[in-house]
Amino acid sequence: MTEFKIVCSDVDGTLLNSKRELSETTIRSVELLNKKNIPFVLVSARMPKAMRPLQITLESHHPIVCYNGAYIESELKVDGSAVELFSNPIDIEPFLALLKFMDGTGVHFGTYYKDEWYVNKDDYWARREQNNTKINPKLVDMEFMKHHFEAKNHGPHKIMIMGDFEKIEPLESELRHRFDDDIDIYRSKDTYLELNAKAVSKSTSLDVLSEYFNHPISEFMAFGDNYNDISMLRKAGYGVAVRNARNEAKIVSQEITDANIDDGVAKIIDKYFHL
Repeated sequence: MTEFKIVCSDVDGTLLNSKRELSETTIRSVELLNKKNIPFVLVSARMPKAMRPLQITLESHHPIVCYNGAYIESELKVDGSAVELFSNPIDIEPFLALLKFMDGTGVHFGTYYKDEWYVNKDDYWARREQNNTKINPKLVDMEFMKHHFEAKNHGPHKIMIMGDFEKIEPLESELRHRFDDDIDIYRSKDTYLELNAKAVSKSTSLDVLSEYFNHPISEFMAFGDNYNDISMLRKAGYGVAVRNARNEAKIVSQEITDANIDDGVAKIIDKYFHL
């Protein structure tokens, strides 16, 4: 088997346990990777503020891939700051058109840009994400979002639309019909829609990381569980799906490990790196 030089892992549903925390087993395995000078890179749909605590716990000073690859930070400096390595937000015109369409639909609408998180409702969905990520959003109206991003002359790195399945199902079809040429739309859960700039993916983030580390993607090992991990699992030199992954992720992977709640990632790291 190829000697892998870089390990990339999705976070929620893959790396974290049932409490959405890093287990001691996982921390120990990554510590051993650090000692071997093998970078362990977090690749997530999360915002950077919700990933840095994990990065610090793992004692990793390597880049973090946020918003499914729309924003990548370089390693943390001594003062705790990070430098932007890659950024691809949604273009302003399709974003403004989307805002206009979404206003009045009655579903939860959130925008993310770097460490900014704005929501149009302080509701069940906002509180659920707060609980999952330990980050608090700022409540604003759609008009604020419009002017805020107009001033930047671009849209957010990610949009999250959440609501009951009965609302999200037809909304997904309508959004694809109207915006598929400019915005990538995928269902991360039955009740979640996540939107990024066109052609942004965890797969394209591997290209950025390959150049950054100066290692071919064939030397990357990647872990994942969900739809947004499929392109990364397929592209990496060795893709591993956790047992709780969606079947579509398992199909494109070379190996299936134990579930996230059973330290599946740590077991593969131990298997291939800690002989």
